[in-house]
Amino acid sequence: MIVGRIVASLLLLAALGLFAYEIVGAISGGGYDMVAGGKLWAEIHANSLIGFQALIEKNISPWLWGEIVLPILLGPAWAIAAVPGLVLALVCRRRRKKQGHR
Repeated sequence: MIVGRIVASLLLLAALGLFAYEIVGAISGGGYDMVAGGKLWAEIHANSLIGFQALIEKNISPWLWGEIVLPILLGPAWAIAAVPGLVLALVCRRRRKKQGHR
């Protein structure tokens, strides 16, 4: 569970940083320019994005890429990091121990 909390924290921190990047760009540039997750991935390592697309289309199903994965990658990068971070944080949160009746 500790690993899940660490990964959740890192994802949420990345989401916060990406959101701050967009906000600072909007303030300094005069307009909001969303950073798409797929665009960010392509800028970091385009070959892995192409390989991931081929993996999905050949081994699972071509419709999965076009109908599910691609729309997700066109969304804001901060949301792509925030959603799994929040889910992981909820799943891996510390639970209070129940106190017995005395």
